[in-house]
Amino acid sequence: MTHARTAALVSLCLTFLLTACAPVAVKGRVIAGQLSVITAVPTGDSRLGEPGVPGIRVIATQKINNNRTISAVSDKNGDFRIPLKGDAGLAQNLTFSIEGEGYLPVKVDMPTPTPQQRLLIVLKPMRSSGE
Repeated sequence: MTHARTAALVSLCLTFLLTACAPVAVKGRVIAGQLSVITAVPTGDSRLGEPGVPGIRVIATQKINNNRTISAVSDKNGDFRIPLKGDAGLAQNLTFSIEGEGYLPVKVDMPTPTPQQRLLIVLKPMRSSGE
């Protein structure tokens, strides 16, 4: 085998190993809507392009890791990323709890979204006392 082929093979193997060992993460977006709901959607879902809600706390609890809690806050575009511990977490349900000032909280126990999915969080704004 030539040096070029060996280098290409080593490079391919390293890329595969790094990709396979990459941490699993739940990615998603928070938007405002008529009701508070959490659901996994395909990455091409049109609602992921709607204006996001910043500053929303997204809390995920992994039962497989002794109820390990991981949290993130949605950025200025409403996007968030929650890194999960271990690939086995994909086989277990997660509990998502969502909190944000001015929005009704929501909590759901659901299968872990796959890397081909995004978590779509729709939050209903609370009515002000004047409504």
